[in-house]
Amino acid sequence: MKNVVFFIVCALLIALQGCTKDNNTSPSNLPNGDFEGWTANDELKAWKTNSCPECYPAFNSYVVQKTTEAYHGQYAAKLIFNGAYSAVASDLFAVPSHPMSLSGYTKCTLDDHDTVFVKVQVFSHSAVVDSGQWVSTVSIPQYKQFIVPITQNSVHADSVLITIHGGNKMSTGSNGSVLWIDYLSIH
Repeated sequence: MKNVVFFIVCALLIALQGCTKDNNTSPSNLPNGDFEGWTANDELKAWKTNSCPECYPAFNSYVVQKTTEAYHGQYAAKLIFNGAYSAVASDLFAVPSHPMSLSGYTKCTLDDHDTVFVKVQVFSHSAVVDSGQWVSTVSIPQYKQFIVPITQNSVHADSVLITIHGGNKMSTGSNGSVLWIDYLSIH
């Protein structure tokens, strides 16, 4: 019995060490959840976005940007409001079992009365069976971890959709809200 308890305690300590920033943490467990993958045209790999880096309309259409202001690794995603539309990024991927939560790191600069959010939807045979959401209405100057608990109404899950939505307000000085996000992981 003592050996079993010792083994469990050791396993928990090893798992907890992998969750701290100071250690060499393992990569995110969802497709490009660490935001390190970008195309040669600076488009975010594995995610669908409303960003168009190579477009040249009268406003900046590169609204989901690659940035070196990362919490983990070399890059993060930066979602900006361009004065015309909010930045949106979504990722739909298969899961082997029903997740309990989504975690990640974010910081943001929000104009008055603006909102940014990360939404998680769990699917079973194309029907949404569970969900969760993180919302911020205040600026966060330094990267901070967020955890989104996912409802547990169903035991069945085959895929997850994560949607990141930037702000939609612009100050009088022509600066729009900005959301930085990095190192998403599903648990």
